[in-house]
Amino acid sequence: MSKMILRQLLILLSSLVILTFFTFGLTLFFPIESRFQLLDTTQAPDGLVEQYVSYIKHIITGDWGFSQSRGTDVLKEFFIYFPATVELVITALLLALSLGIPLGITAAQNKNKWPDKLVVSSTLVGYSMPIFWWGMLLVLFFSLSLGVTPVASRLGFEYDIIPVTGFMLIDTLLSDQPYAIEAFYDALHHLILPAIVLATIPLAIFTRVTRSAMIKVLASDYIRTAKAKGLSHGRIIWIHALRNAMLPILTIIGLQISVLITGTLITETIFSWPGVGKWLLEAVYRRDFVTLHAGLLATASLVIMINIAVELMSFYVNPKMRLQE
Repeated sequence: MSKMILRQLLILLSSLVILTFFTFGLTLFFPIESRFQLLDTTQAPDGLVEQYVSYIKHIITGDWGFSQSRGTDVLKEFFIYFPATVELVITALLLALSLGIPLGITAAQNKNKWPDKLVVSSTLVGYSMPIFWWGMLLVLFFSLSLGVTPVASRLGFEYDIIPVTGFMLIDTLLSDQPYAIEAFYDALHHLILPAIVLATIPLAIFTRVTRSAMIKVLASDYIRTAKAKGLSHGRIIWIHALRNAMLPILTIIGLQISVLITGTLITETIFSWPGVGKWLLEAVYRRDFVTLHAGLLATASLVIMINIAVELMSFYVNPKMRLQE
């Protein structure tokens, strides 16, 4: 176990170093006033090695520069928008898992039958559907035509909730306002549609991965033995089979989190969701290079750490990997 942790820590460190090489290389193309913020406040060192050392010092100390268009500290600004994105990504991930795993199990149990063909066809459509088109279609239907979901933002204008954690669902429950419960349901109401849009592609991926893993597991000898012992169908599927099919699902979660974070750029723009994705897209329009650098470095670092955590979780779940150590 200790060897695995040490190996993953080394991978994490090397990945972060490579990331800083990449982001430092991007700063070479920034305007000179933007580069000075990330290197030296008065004048940049001459050599690339000296510039990189100065750059790392700024990153480690948290001095990531100031927004050229807003004049605010970009690292502090990132953490202001970050909770909204995390709330949206977690909701979309939970939605994709809660629907994708049962659909994959259903398809595996009915291999080559009409439920299986329906699920596979639906996942192909969901995976191929452009997010921006799907999002606008849902807005037109549910928000503008039926009026059952809000069009944009995280909370209705009639509610005044003081931010504590930055997570709107939590802040509404922590609020001492008399309408706190109503505000919570309103925040949940605002979250539903963007979460569905963002979860569409991961939902298709989780469904197909679960289906493939379950088909393989259901054909194993120990499943046939469990059936011969007279164990209930639910126990065989949800305890014995699913537990052994979870490894590829856990592995794909780390990859899909990066897909979800990438998808927030479009989803947050469509629904005016005040998160990191919308913040970065606005920085592109304003040509705010310091903000773009901070967003890229912070989100990429987060994705790397999440993937390392998933690898450690997979190692803990899979006994075969532990025996190989």
